[in-house]
Amino acid sequence: MYRRYTVEEVKRRIINVLQSDNTGLSGVELARKTGINRMTITKYLDLLHAIGLIKKKKLGSVNVWSLEQGAADFAFPMEYLEIQQRFMEAILVGNEDSARRIMMNIINSQADRIRILLDVILPTLNTINELYDRSKLGKTEKIYLINTIMEISELLKFNLIRDGIKQEVFAMSIAGSQEATYYAKFAALAYQMLGGYSIFIGNVEDELDPFFDIDMQRFILRTWGNKLGSMVIIICSSKESSLRFLSTAAVSIKDRLKGKLRIVAMTIPELESLAERIGVDFTTNDLQSLINWTEKELRNAK
Repeated sequence: MYRRYTVEEVKRRIINVLQSDNTGLSGVELARKTGINRMTITKYLDLLHAIGLIKKKKLGSVNVWSLEQGAADFAFPMEYLEIQQRFMEAILVGNEDSARRIMMNIINSQADRIRILLDVILPTLNTINELYDRSKLGKTEKIYLINTIMEISELLKFNLIRDGIKQEVFAMSIAGSQEATYYAKFAALAYQMLGGYSIFIGNVEDELDPFFDIDMQRFILRTWGNKLGSMVIIICSSKESSLRFLSTAAVSIKDRLKGKLRIVAMTIPELESLAERIGVDFTTNDLQSLINWTEKELRNAK
């Protein structure tokens, strides 16, 4: 009778064996060295190859397997600082494939995805911005690197358990300035990882005109207007004009929704009092605080 293995257990055994081999191993050799039967290990080799952790080379009729660059296993407890450094190094040298494999590896190591977001991805983005501010990076390179990181961050949705999503809790995240765009993106992503349903609108700073508030309200009503439960509008902006405009538009729609509407503003410290005066329910300048607030809201959701 065959033993049942978890993906994590098989992955660890395969990576541990391949880490100590520089030339690659066949499926038969891996089965012998890992102690996993041939039929089982073949299935998992194909899986690990599909997600980019290992590579195969055909030698005659035999597949020879080896580690992809950046796919080394990580020890528990997770050393997030070490992972962040390796991820950042791959990003800075423009090795997208290696950075993507590092991300897939830690996701498949059952690491806390919120910790990945806060301790790996966000610090890397902050480093890119700091290097640009110190003239260590050009504008084109900065845009390229940030877009690469944003694309890789989408992998955090990989294998999320969709059945656990609370459909009666909905979040819409919107950015009102370019530099706040990835915060809005991450806010929507965190909301989804925590078990809610969310959408990311994008940066609307250049679209704000006297009629945009009507367009925004129409969209919210069409998306959520006839539903019960609760909705959260997350507004991320470092610009006073767009923060005021979007917050005012969101507050004005509260009475027209059947469900409960909560409005969150993530902005710079100097503008938090402005958002509070307009009537938003929660203000912060920190993604961790926003995530803490979101966790509490989701726990209290009926």
